[in-house]
Amino acid sequence: MIELTLSATEVAIEPGRTAQLEVTITNLQEYEDHVALEIEGIDAEWYALPVPAVTLAPGGSRSAGVIFRVSRSSDVAAGAYPFLVRVKGMETGEVGVHQASLTVKSYSALQMEIEPKRATSSLFCRAPIYDIRITNLGNAPETLDMSCQDPDDHFAYEFETDRIELRPGATVTVGMRTEPRSRPSIGSARLYQFNVMARSANDAYVAATVHGQVEQKAALSTVTASVMLLLAILGIGWWALRPRPVMVRSFTADQEQVVAGSPVTLAWDIENLGDRTYISPGSIAVRTAVGSVVVKPETTTVYTLTARGGGRNAVREITIEVTPKPPPPKARIIAFRADHTRIHPGDVVTLSWQVTGARQLVLNPIGELNPRMDRSRQVMPETTTTYVLSAGGEDQDVVMKSITVDVVPPNTSVAEILGFRADPATIQAGQTAKLKWTVTNAASVEIDNGIGAQLKASDGFDVMPATTTVYTLRAADSKGNVVSKQVTVTVNPPDPTSLPPQAPGSVP
Repeated sequence: MIELTLSATEVAIEPGRTAQLEVTITNLQEYEDHVALEIEGIDAEWYALPVPAVTLAPGGSRSAGVIFRVSRSSDVAAGAYPFLVRVKGMETGEVGVHQASLTVKSYSALQMEIEPKRATSSLFCRAPIYDIRITNLGNAPETLDMSCQDPDDHFAYEFETDRIELRPGATVTVGMRTEPRSRPSIGSARLYQFNVMARSANDAYVAATVHGQVEQKAALSTVTASVMLLLAILGIGWWALRPRPVMVRSFTADQEQVVAGSPVTLAWDIENLGDRTYISPGSIAVRTAVGSVVVKPETTTVYTLTARGGGRNAVREITIEVTPKPPPPKARIIAFRADHTRIHPGDVVTLSWQVTGARQLVLNPIGELNPRMDRSRQVMPETTTTYVLSAGGEDQDVVMKSITVDVVPPNTSVAEILGFRADPATIQAGQTAKLKWTVTNAASVEIDNGIGAQLKASDGFDVMPATTTVYTLRAADSKGNVVSKQVTVTVNPPDPTSLPPQAPGSVP
């Protein structure tokens, strides 16, 4: 078992800066393991793993850091992003999982532009119209109230809409009508400055301002006043009866990024609606000043609202980005294992698995499982049984893996000696040989001839017998059933050529 603890389950981060999470990994197994650290559920560019894997001795513990960094961009929306911290033993396959959440803090940034920067208010164009373009450069939605003022309070300002909603990264254009409160009958032109402000309805410190100018011209000069008097009377009559120019207050879509074939609602609000107003492509007729229509684009489409009325054309566009429908995910059985594959009748075996992309999961001979909830199942077979795990995905393909659990009689040991050998098997007197063994499902392991009891399940021991010796390895399971295996180390006499030379006169 691998234990996983986090320094915090919620990590808050400010866009453009970093945050760190400390992960402590403890190896509760009896074996040394190489443990890999993984993060799932968030964009891989949002985090870095300075130490992606550690090697832990039995009972050992070590900390590893996860460094988070998200860009300061409107593409990264403020909010909580749940993720999983997963560690996996590369040697034993043991897995530890912990859930946490990354909270991206919000920040505000607005940009405003005005077009034209300067307009003229004259007798024949009393109320010039400006287009105010506001862009939300922050990562959170903004509700903005529009206002405008000039130091002399000489003009009245009317917006298409006084309050706008902006998603992160979105841009909206608001029409502003500028009309003088009074106009001199005779005199020279005068230039006025005004400030247009968009201020957050929720935070007064979040605001953007743009400056504009309007030049007001007098109706008449002193020389032509008498001549223009008649024209002024005629002009007043025309002014009272003039057609109002069409103005598109809004043209919006409920979503601008959709999957092919998904419905999108286009809505509009038009002032002074005239004839021949339509939305293309499709030449969708617009017959009401306020309304909506549902479209289902199959590819990325630019929808254009063309409004005519009062001698003016107003055009608004919305781009709907369409992504292809993703292919159905394929089912994969990443792992299917049993904690014991050789047992006695009545013993419990835990089957565990890791499956992705599965819509249907069946474990034979157990039955159907929940692919989202079930991760393991305990079984108690009375006879040798083969368990088959079948996973089916949305593409109707089925993948399978199987495990066989051998059930042996109660008086038969479930312990298995996978290997017991001497290296080398033949030595000369005075040399050493290494006994090597690997045992599974054993409660105790011992070797005679003085090597000892309570040995590790997999280990080695150096021996130097004086004569040929037979070593017997005995492994007992939890019920005391014993299985044994022998290995012989053959000892040959020393090579005569390797003996030291005798002294002169000595008797051999």
